[in-house]
Amino acid sequence: MEAKEPVAQVSPQEPHDCLGHGQQCPLCARDNDCRVAKGHLYKDACWCHEIIVPKHILDRLAEDTIDPACFCRSCLETIARISGELTDAKEILAEVRRVVLLDRVNPVKDEKPDFYLDADGNTVFTAAYHLKRGNCCDNQCRHCPY
Repeated sequence: MEAKEPVAQVSPQEPHDCLGHGQQCPLCARDNDCRVAKGHLYKDACWCHEIIVPKHILDRLAEDTIDPACFCRSCLETIARISGELTDAKEILAEVRRVVLLDRVNPVKDEKPDFYLDADGNTVFTAAYHLKRGNCCDNQCRHCPY
């Protein structure tokens, strides 16, 4: 039997126009994978609790946004990393915005897509997605490596 090619692929690097405001990272416009915004708190604590960002930086970020929303993992990790390198909140935020802008202009080309649409229009998560997720969801996914 011949393998079917996926109909469409979506890169995790692309901003998602179809996401609700609470599901979009305010810095890069990508899916923020927020368990609260998606109503998935039953799956455990949100991933963002693992990343440590100084309180004064979080306060400053909250001041800078009119309608606060959660950051994606990549942006929050960037904020945490730069917070360890610089001390002034204004300098940290400027550097974070610079790094995020560079990432949007020059995205990582080798990163595997998280999902594709099969011939029937169903969303199929890739093994790369499952490995990033870190565990099995027990939904008998097609490409589950667990």
